[in-house]
Amino acid sequence: MAKLTGPLVGKGATWLAIVTQLYTNRMAVLLKPHGLTLGQFSILHHITRQKLDGGNRISDIANAVEFGQPSVTKAVAKFQNMGLVEISESMQDKRSKTVQALPAASDLLDEIHAAIGPDLFQAFSAIDDDQIEGFISQLQNLGEWLDRNRQT
Repeated sequence: MAKLTGPLVGKGATWLAIVTQLYTNRMAVLLKPHGLTLGQFSILHHITRQKLDGGNRISDIANAVEFGQPSVTKAVAKFQNMGLVEISESMQDKRSKTVQALPAASDLLDEIHAAIGPDLFQAFSAIDDDQIEGFISQLQNLGEWLDRNRQT
């Protein structure tokens, strides 16, 4: 088992940056036919996954997906125009808006997942069969650590 060293961390950080850029560009191409950017996809995915009574506040969505409130507000307005979400005034604070996903949002996400699935399956096929579960587990560990230790 390799010991964590400065050069190993540097190599890992370099590859993480490269993979992040390549994945971001690939997803942009795959999402374009569906009229969404990767950021909008992330926001819609979050809203649809979070089935909170009374909906999600714009500020909470922005914090969760690490986008500015103006960007989230603009994306949510687009989703409303597409018939994907419902926006209403917060019961607790009339200055605040809440967002609730409509069934069409889940339908669109299902359609997107079906469309991009074959490409992502092919990408993940680049990882050896005997290492894929460990890779996904480690990727999840890294994501959970980054989520718990956000830089603000």
